[in-house]
Amino acid sequence: MDRQRKKKLQNTRIILTNIFMGISVIGIVFVMMLIAMGYGFDEKGNFEQSGLIQISSNPRGATVEIDGNIQFSRTNFNKMLSSGSHRVKISKTGYDTWEKTINVDAGLLTRVEWARLFPIETETSAVATFSNLRLAEFSSNRKYLFTIEHNATVGEYSSLQGEKINSQKVSLHEALGDNSERILEGAIELVAWNESCNKILVTWTRDDKTTWHLIDLENTDKSTNLNKKFGMTFTDVRISNDSASKLWALENGNIHIIDISNQTISGVLVSDVEQFTNNKDVISYISLNDENHNHRKINIFKEGEKGSTTIFELEENKPSITISMGTYWSESWVAFSINNHLIVYSGKYPSFDRPSKNSLKEILNQNLEYTPNLASTNQLGRIAIFAGNANITSVDIETRNHFNTTTEKEITKLNWLDDYLIWEIVDDKAIIRDFDGDNRREILNVNNSHPINITEDNHWLYFFETKEADIDKDGKVKEATEDTAPADTIYTLKRQKLN
Repeated sequence: MDRQRKKKLQNTRIILTNIFMGISVIGIVFVMMLIAMGYGFDEKGNFEQSGLIQISSNPRGATVEIDGNIQFSRTNFNKMLSSGSHRVKISKTGYDTWEKTINVDAGLLTRVEWARLFPIETETSAVATFSNLRLAEFSSNRKYLFTIEHNATVGEYSSLQGEKINSQKVSLHEALGDNSERILEGAIELVAWNESCNKILVTWTRDDKTTWHLIDLENTDKSTNLNKKFGMTFTDVRISNDSASKLWALENGNIHIIDISNQTISGVLVSDVEQFTNNKDVISYISLNDENHNHRKINIFKEGEKGSTTIFELEENKPSITISMGTYWSESWVAFSINNHLIVYSGKYPSFDRPSKNSLKEILNQNLEYTPNLASTNQLGRIAIFAGNANITSVDIETRNHFNTTTEKEITKLNWLDDYLIWEIVDDKAIIRDFDGDNRREILNVNNSHPINITEDNHWLYFFETKEADIDKDGKVKEATEDTAPADTIYTLKRQKLN
């Protein structure tokens, strides 16, 4: 063979080899991209896109069954699943079982992070006693407890972190700005905690007069009687930032901002307001804009802007309206019910100066079989809940799914046990269920309506037990002992070990 022809053949082989290798690399990269996107063959040989499911549980290390098949890994773990519905069952020796049908979307991550297992055999201990308990509220971050006994001039601010409860006294006279030394009559209601839970917003109602107070639990001398300080009668107040150094306040239909640090109040920012709620420094409110105050609009207002933006106009005359707001990751949302009509917008709150930049998009528009009168959101901002009568509707902002459930009795308050579980007391039993209504369980026998709480470290379940005080033969309450206080009713704070 001549040398020139041989060289030509060698060059041809090199070119073909390079082409083949290039095509192979492209093919491998393409296949890897498909795999990364969840594409593959199912059990029947069909080529389809899967979704990733992330399963967490409290406690961890639980066994997981998916569609009846026990998984090799234990919680917490991830797994690719075909799109569609899958039955997930989570169990662990010594605990009850959690199960639910989960819908997995192709190419998306589905987070199942609310599965909680309760121990079958419980270890309960008493940690504190109270006499004629007047107020008891656990903090929103599940780390603290604030209590007030009847006929007491002090409250208790207790840390529930760790094995030992640490408490400090809170002077109610100093906290509420009352100069007398008498027993504080009337009703004291805890409205909200700030983010770090060292301050509380409370109302004090007596003689048909309600005053608003921001109490600094660590330094009561820095507490503020908002009505007295600013000479106004407020109908609603909301905490605006994490430190509670700023508050939204509604007075005579006008919205103001209170600056606690500087002890100042702004002029009127928004007027003709019927009701409002807030997501930190953004509010959503109902405005009454016509002469007869019949025509209503739902508006968004951001602190620092010159005006508000209307996101919805109502056609109904004097409808029942309930609003909730939140942020999940970087996604902000506002949800509202108009009579029995539930609407949810998600995206980015509009700015007054750039209305064309409004990126709120409708993600739910649903008619309900009832009219909600309560709304709440979980601490993470992922779940919005609406309730009315004995009905609950929950909306998962992440998955865009909504769920309806019916309870045993009328809902008068929405109570969160942790980030995803809600609770109620029915016939002296604490009933808990997931936010979507599944996994209903009876976890405690209780004989009062005071709250229950799972600590932030998921180690303890706290609750109150009530009993009548011991009466001696002369009809008098026996002296206090190590376990009881001299009162008509004794409230014992107890806790159960969860893991």
